[in-house]
Amino acid sequence: MGISLLLRTRPGRAAARVALVCLLAASTAGCYNRYTLSQEEFASLQRPEEVPKVVTAESGKQVQVDRGTALEVRSLGGRRYPVTPFNFKMTDTQLVASDRDTLLMLNDLDAYDVKLLSTPKTALLISAGVAVVAGIIVATVLTAGKKSFADQ
Repeated sequence: MGISLLLRTRPGRAAARVALVCLLAASTAGCYNRYTLSQEEFASLQRPEEVPKVVTAESGKQVQVDRGTALEVRSLGGRRYPVTPFNFKMTDTQLVASDRDTLLMLNDLDAYDVKLLSTPKTALLISAGVAVVAGIIVATVLTAGKKSFADQ
């Protein structure tokens, strides 16, 4: 219903609305690089001894984690649980993230991930969105017929 309502108006306005939706979608999206940590490296992120903290991913890459970095743990079933850096507790058997009301058994966890925003990928995504919007506008202008008030 939303798309049909969007396209029911004059072609120029419909194209402008589609362009606006594409621009908003592109500007709010982002691309992330995901780095998997060992359980020991992830556990080092539970206390703010130093912020930002550099940890080593399983791939060998050094990853900097600060308070705004996205952390996730993945269960054996594939579900992802967000965890706030420096604000969780790991015991021998459990992971407790009280700010997110999360209590997970370590035996049920498969991976520990850090997600970092990828600036080049995000810029490419936004550029592609802008190019699509520009293409829609140009196509609308080129295919629009001439109409005057006398033709109504």
